[in-house]
Amino acid sequence: MAKRIIWTPGDLVSIKLRDDLYTIGQMLPGPVMRFYDIRSADGKWRNIDLNSIGHLFQAFIATRLINVNLTQGKIKDLSVIADRRPFESLLIVAYTIIDGDHYKGTRDSFVFLGGKIVDIGVDGKIGYTLAPVIKENLSLPEDRKLIEKYELAHMWNHEDLSDRLCRYFDTGINRDDLKFEVFPELWDDREQLRPLTRRLPVPLR
Repeated sequence: MAKRIIWTPGDLVSIKLRDDLYTIGQMLPGPVMRFYDIRSADGKWRNIDLNSIGHLFQAFIATRLINVNLTQGKIKDLSVIADRRPFESLLIVAYTIIDGDHYKGTRDSFVFLGGKIVDIGVDGKIGYTLAPVIKENLSLPEDRKLIEKYELAHMWNHEDLSDRLCRYFDTGINRDDLKFEVFPELWDDREQLRPLTRRLPVPLR
């Protein structure tokens, strides 16, 4: 088991997805981690400038679970350069039944349905429950590009992350499967992708 990793914004970690697949995460405020379109078969990283590597996504993560299950340690090699590109401050917050008329479901519906875009600030210090709203009532098809572009605010655990990242590196599909339920008309290829990732509870995969 890897030793406990202290969360320090800007630091890089090596993430083991399986025995032959590793990637890099960068710690941001929040705690938010940013993930990159980069892979390794052995988790040995040298001569990389992350400023030139494409972003996959960034997400709030459960740091205790990351420490125990995914991270192999911080990357200390000075030839691996941290990303200096701006923090993505816009997120989608899904509606629940307590949001009243914004939530279009019933008590028997999935707990999250529909959503709004909020701005948590350039340093991520504004909690998303208090963040100013940029756009209410995202809808399809009008807001498809926004819904696909911005991440849901819900926290990720190690299984969610591992499934999403493995699927991306295996197939090129980079999605949060929770959006299948939050925005039911967003994608029409659910059956082709089954089983879906552990981001969804078992009956919905």
